Amino acid sequence: MKRSAKYWLAGLMLVVVAAAMTLLYVHTRPQADVGEKTLTVSVTHSDGTQRSFTLQTDAADLWDAMDEAGLIAGTDSAYGKWITQVDGETAEETANQWWVFTRGGQWVDTACDATPIADGESYEFSIYAG
Repeated sequence: MKRSAKYWLAGLMLVVVAAAMTLLYVHTRPQADVGEKTLTVSVTHSDGTQRSFTLQTDAADLWDAMDEAGLIAGTDSAYGKWITQVDGETAEETANQWWVFTRGGQWVDTACDATPIADGESYEFSIYAG
């Protein structure tokens, strides 16, 4: 087999593998429930006080649900929304603080605006100082 044919075949195989991986991701990624959902959001403030909120929403992601309730603020970043404020408390970047959130006590590996929500889920927000 000629060298150019080998490169062409390798390139074709790379395209096929990339397409298969993309299709697999699209069909297996987490999906938001459609329609009305009830969420519980617990916020632990830097002084240790806690507040809990029950949200009724038809939003698809966590950011939109909390934004509708006036509970969250932030800025756009290359990785999604950067949370700067939750329940009126701002994380102080000069003090090396930032907001973190979990779902049912487990770390979430997506940005808040890319986290699909489902009925009955609970989320926990707290300030982390590093």
